[in-house]
Amino acid sequence: MSVRQDITARLVSGLLLAPLTIFAIFYGGLAFQAFVAIAFGLSFKEWIRMARKGDHAIRDGIIGILYIAFCFAAFLKLRLDMEQGLYLTIVLLAGVWASDIAAYFSGKTIGGPKLMPKISPNKTWAGFIGGTLGSAFALLAMDYFAPHFSRASGLEFLPFAPLGTAFIIGALFTFFGQIGDFSVSWYKRRVGVKDTGTLIPGHGGLLDRIDSLLLVTPFFLIVLQVLGNA
Repeated sequence: MSVRQDITARLVSGLLLAPLTIFAIFYGGLAFQAFVAIAFGLSFKEWIRMARKGDHAIRDGIIGILYIAFCFAAFLKLRLDMEQGLYLTIVLLAGVWASDIAAYFSGKTIGGPKLMPKISPNKTWAGFIGGTLGSAFALLAMDYFAPHFSRASGLEFLPFAPLGTAFIIGALFTFFGQIGDFSVSWYKRRVGVKDTGTLIPGHGGLLDRIDSLLLVTPFFLIVLQVLGNA
């Protein structure tokens, strides 16, 4: 797939998934729970499909589903149980999306040494550094402009951490996101599949799109609880 085709596929998937995601997050409650249930069901189906292609289908299936369920449970808790659930969920997505976008374009533009070529041959150190800076500055901006968002929306958006701490947390988003990404990529190679599913024609399944988000979510939730934002 050429760079132009790849960008087009990413834009199409974003235009299809982003509005629905934002709608469910904004309204919360049953709408968000239904959205998460559907996403979990699709992820469950994709993982079981992959596990069946391996030599230890039952073991791998159980491990994978427990991991996915844990991460989705963290996503539910972040939005529905935290005092600023709406704002914190927006912060989470802003950081992950900024990381993905910055990593993609810095990797394609700069290139250079591969990060882990045997697992994910397209990932580069330039992309990792670019993604780290992207997510770090995204969380810094979200934290700095929280009072402005509050005044503009009429909702109570309070900074979730000191600015320096927010920057560090954002940088770690890319680190944990890469672990999540590499974990799914490693398993795909192990069972011999290119994509986790066919939800997005020509661009893979749902797990291909949320593999980095899955691990970042419980990390962010734990950090918030340590900081006293529960």
